[in-house]
Formats: sequence, structure tokens, C-alpha cells
Amino acid sequence: MIHYFNPGHETAILNGSPFYHPSDKVAKMQEDLASLPAWYADAEDYILLPYGKIVSADLIRNCQNYKADGLVNYEDASQSNPEKIKSERVALWGISPQSIYFFEKLNKQYGLQLKIPEWKPEYRFLGSRHASHKVLTHIINTIPEIEKDILPQFFSGITEMENHHIKSKQKHLVKSPYSSSGRGLVWLPPGIVARSEKQIISGMLKRQSCVSLEKTLDKQLDFSMHFEINAKNETGFIGYSVFQTNSKGAYEKSFLSNQHTLEQQITQFINPDLLYKVHKALRDALQEIYAPHYNGNIGVDMMVYRSGERYKLHPCVEINMRKSMGLLAIRLFESHLHPDTNGEFLVEYQAQPDVIRQKHSTLQAGYPLVSENGLIKKGYLNLCPVTETSNYHAYICMY
Repeated sequence: MIHYFNPGHETAILNGSPFYHPSDKVAKMQEDLASLPAWYADAEDYILLPYGKIVSADLIRNCQNYKADGLVNYEDASQSNPEKIKSERVALWGISPQSIYFFEKLNKQYGLQLKIPEWKPEYRFLGSRHASHKVLTHIINTIPEIEKDILPQFFSGITEMENHHIKSKQKHLVKSPYSSSGRGLVWLPPGIVARSEKQIISGMLKRQSCVSLEKTLDKQLDFSMHFEINAKNETGFIGYSVFQTNSKGAYEKSFLSNQHTLEQQITQFINPDLLYKVHKALRDALQEIYAPHYNGNIGVDMMVYRSGERYKLHPCVEINMRKSMGLLAIRLFESHLHPDTNGEFLVEYQAQPDVIRQKHSTLQAGYPLVSENGLIKKGYLNLCPVTETSNYHAYICMY
């Protein structure tokens, strides 16, 4: 198998063109973090890196699955040794027409026989908030403890949306149907939609034809459940991820610990029986809605929020029909970290590469890496190379 990191694929799905070009920021993230799949790949797998991209020997030694000949950049497909990857199966971070076309070009240009995922028309719906709305509706109808007013409403016109918002006298969150990681979100205070918000929402409507409107909640905890639909169309549970977002809703970090500890973080707020019922209802919904069409990873973001004097569960904030940072955190802990340790996995952006290089040096000096029996127990480790041009920094700090 050959892994390929292509973040921001929801926008590529919306665009629908094989010739889609991501934004400069997304393209830079893809370049800087291209080697991330090595931390969830199997030992026999390959990781496709951009032209000229190399990974230091020190980093290879710290990752048990990171084998020197497993890091393949584009030159390997055309020049040095294409035979070793000639007929590998392609594993994308997320499936889109653009990513499929990229590998079709590699096959044609260099005489490869890479096994590429197939694009299906159903993916356009399944990769949107319309699909997560359908799943959430199923869960709400199945479990009485889930509050019904968390269900988003879709609007195709700004006047109708504005009237509903003002009449409700509540805070609302506007979301575009194709977005993730804090992009495509607008927060509205009670009773008003300011001119600047109207302009942003009008732009969202122009690009995506509708927006969703949902009640703003008093969030206490972000977490997710991760599943995989296999080749037999069976939906299996992988595990929990507990994570943190910034004030704009963008991903910041995942907490690294064993599954029992992560589940305890969730059930300090939510009754374990409710969590189990949500798990079962969600799995049934994914089996019905996604499994007939899609094989691969699915991450379902959830939220514990305060409602009056009680803690409540939002069981389906967003569905990611792809691999995710939460999945990476689970696999990272399982394969490379000591079972008794705790820590954090972080992804940061800095406009100035000097800031990242300085932080990297400071963390290396202040938190030296400690391993036991080949597993990381304590300290700092960058998961991707930090270079003179890096704007993105993916790393772990273990306590």
C-alpha cells in the first residue's frame, strides 16, 4: 500500500474537477506534513512524498514503521526505482476527483499499475453536512436523551435564514455544507446579522448554494468516534479521540492516552450507557448510509455541552469521510507510544518558518526523548521534518 496525505479534500469534493488546485495554505500543509502517514501506516507500506522531500535518519529511527525505502518521492515513480511501487494499492487521506486524477497521471506517465480508489457520485453527498444531518436525525429519533433542537436547519437564501435567526433570539452558528477543521463557520450573536456576516454568508451561498444554521452550545469537551468500513462493507469501531479546537473551531491538538483513559474523560460528563447507545445507533446509521457505497475510515466529531444544570451529548457535529488527526492520534499511541504514558499531539501553523525552527530547537533541548523497549515514553518529537521553509509543525509532547 502507498499512502498519500491530501488535506482539505472536502473543498476538492465540492469543486468536483480533477484539475482542482487547493489554496496556497492547504498546498503548503500537504507539502510540510507529507510524511505524517508513516505514523499510522503498516511496516510494509510506502509513503509518497513530494519532489525532493527527504526525511532525516533520526526521525526514521524514532518511528518503528518508518523504513528508509518506504519513503518514496515523485522521482521514484519516474526515475530511480519505480518497480518497488509499480502495483501498490493507493491509500488516500481523503478521496476526491483531484486526488484520483493525480495518481491516474502517475500511472500513465511512468507505466505504473497503482490500484487507485474509484470515485462514486454518492461521495458528493456523503462528504457533506447533508449526510451528517441524516445520521444525526437517525440518532435523535432513536435515543430520547439526545436533545432535538441541536439538529441544524438548511437555508438556500440569506433573508429566510436571517429572519429565522432574529426571531429565535438565540446565538447561532452558520456552516457551509463542505468544510472542516474550523473553515466555513460564522458565529451570529442573538437578534442580529451584521453586514460583514451577511457578506460572508452570501459568499458561502454563492459557492455552495445553501448553508446550515444550528444553535450555539456551551461546549465542555470535544471528542470523536472512529470507524472503518472494510471491503466486506462491515462497519467496525476503531476507538475514541479526545481533542481541542481554537476559538474559531479549528483543530489544535489531540490528547494521547490509552482508550480506557480517554473513555473516562468522556464518561465523567456522560453516562456510559448513553455513550454505548450512541455508539450502537451511530454504527447502525453508518452501516445503512455509508457502507453500501464507501470503504475506508470515518471519524464522527462529537461534543459534550452544558444545558441548564446538566451535561448533554451532541453525537454528530460533523462526519469526516476520510482519515483524520484523531485517527492518527489513536494509531500513533497504539504503535509507537508506551502504554503508561500520556501526552499531546499538536499541529501548528506559523507564517514565519523561523518561529517553528526556534520552537523545535527549544523543545528538543528542554524535553529530550525517552524510550523504553522501542516505545516513546517521555519528551518531544517532531513527526515531520522541520526545515528552513516549514510553516506547519506536527509534533508530540509526552509527559
